[in-house]
Amino acid sequence: MKIAIIGAVAAGTSAAAKARRTNKDAEIVIFEKGRDISYAGCGLPYYISGVTPSRYNVVMNTAQDFKEKYNVEVLLEHEVTKINSEDKNLTYKNLKNGEEGEYKFDKLIIATGALPIKPPFEGLDLENIFTLRSVESADKIKDAVKRDDVNQAVIIGAGLIGLEMAESFRELGMEVTVIELQDQVLPPFSKEMAAIVEEHLKEKGVNLILGDGVDHFEGQEEVEKVVTGSGKEVEADLALLSIGIKANSKLAEEAGVEIGETGAIKVNEKLETNLKDVYSAGDCAETTDLLRNKDIWLPLGSTANKQGRTAGENAAGGDASHYGILKTGITKVFDLTVARTGLTLEEAEAEGTDAAVVKIKAHNHASYYPGTDDIHLRGIFDKENGVILGAEVVGGDGSDKRIDVLATAIYNRMTADELFQVDLAYAPPYSGPKDAVAILGMVAEKKL
Repeated sequence: MKIAIIGAVAAGTSAAAKARRTNKDAEIVIFEKGRDISYAGCGLPYYISGVTPSRYNVVMNTAQDFKEKYNVEVLLEHEVTKINSEDKNLTYKNLKNGEEGEYKFDKLIIATGALPIKPPFEGLDLENIFTLRSVESADKIKDAVKRDDVNQAVIIGAGLIGLEMAESFRELGMEVTVIELQDQVLPPFSKEMAAIVEEHLKEKGVNLILGDGVDHFEGQEEVEKVVTGSGKEVEADLALLSIGIKANSKLAEEAGVEIGETGAIKVNEKLETNLKDVYSAGDCAETTDLLRNKDIWLPLGSTANKQGRTAGENAAGGDASHYGILKTGITKVFDLTVARTGLTLEEAEAEGTDAAVVKIKAHNHASYYPGTDDIHLRGIFDKENGVILGAEVVGGDGSDKRIDVLATAIYNRMTADELFQVDLAYAPPYSGPKDAVAILGMVAEKKL
């Protein structure tokens, strides 16, 4: 059996490793158009700031390491240009020497990832305007911020990566301005929880321009100014576009692979596409919203790894399933942990659910133990049966474990009463006698 994989980041390498464990005799080849494989995309802001000291700390494997571990051939700087699913072969180009070749496969896994969105802003071709999507792009940003004349950074977009980069640039002593078209940071979050984050960003010296998008960039050879739609002019030595990404699905679409309404590749729970023996996984593929049973596209490293593992096992002859996700996400914004899972109030109501919002503030551990932090929790509950449908957490230490408990509760369709009854660990350094999660359940039960 010959298994071809296009893409060698999270999904592609996970697929290859699991395929090898499933089938020891298969020939497995990965085609990767970049120079790095198996890198931690979510760790790039910390590499740029220096919190993670070396690029080798975010690159999990080299092509040679991967071959030695899994007996998988990794062809770097090899771009697949065409897929012929009927003849089961693909055409590739060696970007180092321009030579073209073909590879015949029995099974194919498409893990081409996603591409940054770059609107046609005037001045976008100026130097020192970046996107962050790979280790190579992080290297370029890291080189730029080392210059003595690069002191003012403007970030366009206040999503997870945008705010992580705001922290990274501030860590480097730069003046930072974040421009966001929506009227709040972190648009997927509720406005009241986002307001807590906004106040914290201001305390940390980050300038916020909300409800105002970019009109154009100005400068001679390098960017010198960002001009907003309302006419605000922001001086900039460096600009980072962080306004979103889109599924890199063009190659698959040209091969006849069905593309979903989201623009990503449509797959079933086996990660099969509409074409026989062709699978897809990672940031180029859709997944399922478990609470709404709908196809969605939400590119996350955790999802990419799960999907890659499933696709790899099935391509190699196994029988695995990827059930879907709850859209759980988390980030660090200076001293705050910001996380969410499940449905928003708007999503719940759109499904016809009569939902209630419950918001509490609690301590992360016993108040008499040093280092107490506040944790803000916001839950969405079904008024009819008390089931928790969604949650947001913003706070200090321990916020991460609360969102994971709540994600588990949502996955298992727990009620407010059951949330209160869960036997969570208690000791003064870690929690109070009534944990923040239990308090949320208790208050929700009373309100319902």
